[in-house]
Amino acid sequence: MPLIYSEDDSTKTAMITVSGKITKEDYDSAIAPIEAFIGKHGAINFIEVIKSFSGFDPSIILPGLKFDFAHVKHISRVAVVSDIGWISPLAKAAGYFMATKLRMFDLAALDEAKEWVRSSA
Repeated sequence: MPLIYSEDDSTKTAMITVSGKITKEDYDSAIAPIEAFIGKHGAINFIEVIKSFSGFDPSIILPGLKFDFAHVKHISRVAVVSDIGWISPLAKAAGYFMATKLRMFDLAALDEAKEWVRSSA
């Protein structure tokens, strides 16, 4: 499965791991649990681990934007963890438009990323 979702109630942290191409089904399987997690905690932290990325189904663009606009105010910190070179500048550019604190980490620094997002709890 190209997208794996997990959550930690004790630190109010949700995490997705991406490996490959994201389908509409992958997207849909993660969005409902994330929304429920936000509903349960109010504000959460988020970790996105991108091991590999080979694109996404274009049909998730509009729902993704709607999700972002509706829920970004409920996400305190975002750690993007990846060794893919173009991910960092893209994530940093997106971070300029959000009040959410966003930080990039290499895959080898996943534990550091987890500690950083959880330090706001």
